Amino acid sequence: MSEAGPLRVDVLLHRLCLTRSRSEAKAACESGAVTIDGRPARPADLVGAGRRIHIRYPARILEVELLELPGKGVSKKAARDLYRVITDERVREERF
Repeated sequence: MSEAGPLRVDVLLHRLCLTRSRSEAKAACESGAVTIDGRPARPADLVGAGRRIHIRYPARILEVELLELPGKGVSKKAARDLYRVITDERVREERF
C-alpha cells in the first residue's frame, strides 16, 4: 500500500524495517551514515520511489533502490518487497 506523496527519510527507514526505530533512523542520518542518491540525508528530507538509499551500519553496508513507498503498518515481510537490494556487504568493525 503506497502513500501519495514522498516520506521523510527517518520515517521511511523505520517503515521499511531498515532501522529498529524512527529515532535510530534520525540518529543514523545525523551521523552521516545515510545517503540518498549519493548525497548526505537529513532526517526530514523527503524521499520518493526510484531513489537509491545507502546505509552504513556498524558492520554492514546496505544500498537499496526504493521501488514503492510503504504505508503505515507495513509488515516486515511486505516491507521487503518495496525495495531492491543493490549492495549488502559485511564489513569488519574497526577497533583501536
